Amino acid sequence: MRRNQSHNRRHRLGRGALMLAAIVATLGFAQLALAPLPRADAHVTVDPGTQIAAGGYGVVRLLVPSESDTAKTTAVSVTIPDGVDFTSARTTPVPGWTATVDHRSGADGRVTRITWTATTPDNALTSTELGQFAFSAGPWPTNTNTVNLPTEQRYSDGSTVSWNEIAVDQSSEPEHPAPVVHLGAAGQDAHGQALDHAETGSENPDWTSRWIAIAGLVVAVLALVALAFVYRSGRNRPE
Repeated sequence: MRRNQSHNRRHRLGRGALMLAAIVATLGFAQLALAPLPRADAHVTVDPGTQIAAGGYGVVRLLVPSESDTAKTTAVSVTIPDGVDFTSARTTPVPGWTATVDHRSGADGRVTRITWTATTPDNALTSTELGQFAFSAGPWPTNTNTVNLPTEQRYSDGSTVSWNEIAVDQSSEPEHPAPVVHLGAAGQDAHGQALDHAETGSENPDWTSRWIAIAGLVVAVLALVALAFVYRSGRNRPE
């Protein structure tokens, strides 16, 4: 009798240890599966959802993070390159910011620069904020499928970061790449057009690792359920 009691006690302890291990595994896999994706490089970029046809008009949305931990972004200025002859440009209002559109003097009066400026220091972007600055303009050129938009980002400490470098090939990425607008064929939009990492300055998240972690989480949960069932069955079994 005593031997059976000892055996049953070890059996219960073994089940308890297995359940504890399953719980620890579940929590570990949950932490992996729910961890945030790797953060993309804090570059000024064009929203990948931008859809503009060559020769047409469209809206460009610039995504502007602040890289400085000690200063705020107070102004963002986009230079319209030669060969891009906008006859008009309109900005989307940004609360706490003003926008100006500069035109070249002369008969054509093409748009040369668009600038957004924070109206007060409190409205400037901190290191934890992402600014979105949009404008509608056209016509876009028909002799290219990409347009670089050199951009200056000014900070409250007086420093300026120029996002104006162009990648020499698809396998390299400059330190301060210029935002890139991808144009669709004339009369079509750019929906579904692939964006290359070297041109957008973004990083692809490691989805393989993420799915492996999620699969592990599912397996751990199923194991926990199975062990709970075995434990309950053992309790209901006569000693």
